Amino acid sequence: MTPAWGNPIEPHTTFSRDFMNKTAADDSSDEDSRDGDARETTDNSVGDWAAGDKASVTESMPLPLSTASLVGSRLAGYLILSRLGRGGMADVYAARDMALERDVAIKVLRPDLARDRDYITRFRREAKAAAKLNHSNIVQIYEVGEDASRHYIAQELISGQNLREYLERNGTVGPEQAIEILYGVASALDAAAIEGITHRDIKPENIMWSKAGSVKVADFGLARLGDDVDGSRADLTQAGLTLGTPRYMSPEQVQGRPVDPRSDLYSLGVTMYHLLSGRPPFEADDPLALAFAHVNETPKPLDRVRGDKDVPEWLIAIIAKLLRKDPAERFQSPGELLDALTGDDATQRSNTRRLAGAATATARLQRVADEEKRNRARRRKRMIALSLVPILAVGLGIATASQVKRPAVADLLRPDRVPQRGSIEEQYLEAAERDDVQGWKAIETYFPPGDSAVMQAYVSKAKLQLARLYLEQDRIAEAEATLVELLNNPTTDRKYRLIALARRVQAAKQTGDKLRVDEAKRQLKAAYSDIKSSNAAAITLFEAVFSGRERLELGIDPAPSE
Repeated sequence: MTPAWGNPIEPHTTFSRDFMNKTAADDSSDEDSRDGDARETTDNSVGDWAAGDKASVTESMPLPLSTASLVGSRLAGYLILSRLGRGGMADVYAARDMALERDVAIKVLRPDLARDRDYITRFRREAKAAAKLNHSNIVQIYEVGEDASRHYIAQELISGQNLREYLERNGTVGPEQAIEILYGVASALDAAAIEGITHRDIKPENIMWSKAGSVKVADFGLARLGDDVDGSRADLTQAGLTLGTPRYMSPEQVQGRPVDPRSDLYSLGVTMYHLLSGRPPFEADDPLALAFAHVNETPKPLDRVRGDKDVPEWLIAIIAKLLRKDPAERFQSPGELLDALTGDDATQRSNTRRLAGAATATARLQRVADEEKRNRARRRKRMIALSLVPILAVGLGIATASQVKRPAVADLLRPDRVPQRGSIEEQYLEAAERDDVQGWKAIETYFPPGDSAVMQAYVSKAKLQLARLYLEQDRIAEAEATLVELLNNPTTDRKYRLIALARRVQAAKQTGDKLRVDEAKRQLKAAYSDIKSSNAAAITLFEAVFSGRERLELGIDPAPSE
């Protein structure tokens, strides 16, 4: 059942006071995190501390309440081995659990915050929220405690790196890696949502990638429970605390509206866009401008920013749906996202995860990715034709679409706004790169043809492309309506009418109605015979659009005209 998360937001440019108060703190905590990463101790040095000269560390060593490093000290039952980094709330250390003899990560609330009751409340809230979650894709919490006025959380120590570090070293991730990450984070968010928990701060630095290849979500420090764990309903946002990172915030989050798991899905979409393209979908030095972009702007096509067509269309479509402004138009839960990734219903998904885990889903998705790769060259040729000779592309892609049926992709891919370009030619190329319903419709919306033959030609070509796209998506009624509109327009050029009639044959074939197919073929043959003797250029165009095999299927002589 799809959960009722409440009403969608109305896009506007009013942002919460907390969002405006928090951005400076976010900037400083990012710098702190980078400083901490620069001082990060290698795994070897952690091992040296764990197995080396421990005699130099005694229980009597002082534990001053200051900003000094705790390395070499004891905190409760833990020996602090090395400093891993610093976040907005806590210093993070590698440590050794002396009783259980295991390595852990210790998050110690920063001394300057330890005297603030609200921060302590939030710090403990993180532990309570995360401790409820026991999942292979979530960093496990072992203990929350206090020792000598130091508040700490002991948690699983991951041998690996976070995705921000990976991006800094490698620039982007590959499609196969992206699929693994998307599945892993979605699984973690699904487990959290079942417990009524929203993470609120999904971003690359909060996603760990272990050396073993597992994906783990960390830092539920901003987690909000659907039903407060202690029943107090303490609204930490009202205290002006930093909630989320603006670069990855959802529109509803920057506006100070209530958030739910769909907000995490938006942040996951921003993260996946960043991982695949090498940069976030929106960038600005001014936090207000960044917030405005999240609420109002449409990101550039992912594959264009990446500069490569190697990302499967279905994956681009899923990320596009995650980035919808209106929560009601995103996936309505992490579980729904997992359904889209696996193609299974909820019961099948549960069995898949129980029996084989994420690897099975990844392998299945990889087979789809391999199928996409085999058709990539054909798609590239189509896009080149669109750029150089726009009309030649109106027929290309049908063969590929018939081989790779994925109607759900078209339903997923719904960009919010199509930018208006300076000319109809540029608008056509914009639509060709997007190749979605909104893009093709925008041509006539932004550039009504009027009495201009050139404008009418581009609008006709756009309608043919729109009909082609509808057919690829099995939206036959909409394709038929578009073609009839084009054929009933007295200003439509004969060469475009001929292509429209051919498209109607293809639409009829998809219905399986033999009588309809025969009638559509009859009309096409009559028009083809009529135009063949009087308009050689139109026939040449028709033959460029439809291959010999396609012409044979349409009932037209496949031999090229002389």
